Amino acid sequence: MTEAHSEQAHEGHGTERIYLTVFAALVVFTGVSFMTVNESLWPFGPQAGHTLVMIVAVCKAVLVAMFFMHLKWDWFKLYFMIVPPLIMGALLICALMPDLTFAHSIKWAWLPYLGQ
Repeated sequence: MTEAHSEQAHEGHGTERIYLTVFAALVVFTGVSFMTVNESLWPFGPQAGHTLVMIVAVCKAVLVAMFFMHLKWDWFKLYFMIVPPLIMGALLICALMPDLTFAHSIKWAWLPYLGQ
């Protein structure tokens, strides 16, 4: 009975093999990141190294989010927690944009008197 329950609870989620493959990829990405820090192992210059480290960081973040945080399998549930705040944030930016746009026309004559 417990085996049937555990299979139903994790139905659709990754297997141990997937997690070990992702772990191996994270180890390789970490090695590449450290390789760019060592000047004797990285002949392409610091700018290329920083760019590669950022690309590797994004790849590692995507792997962790998709597999270890189960976003690959549970995206539909999280969709309703992520998309509405993004829409509200965009609306907030649009609502506050006039304040930033027209702030230069405001007379700030009272500003020096705040310290007195």
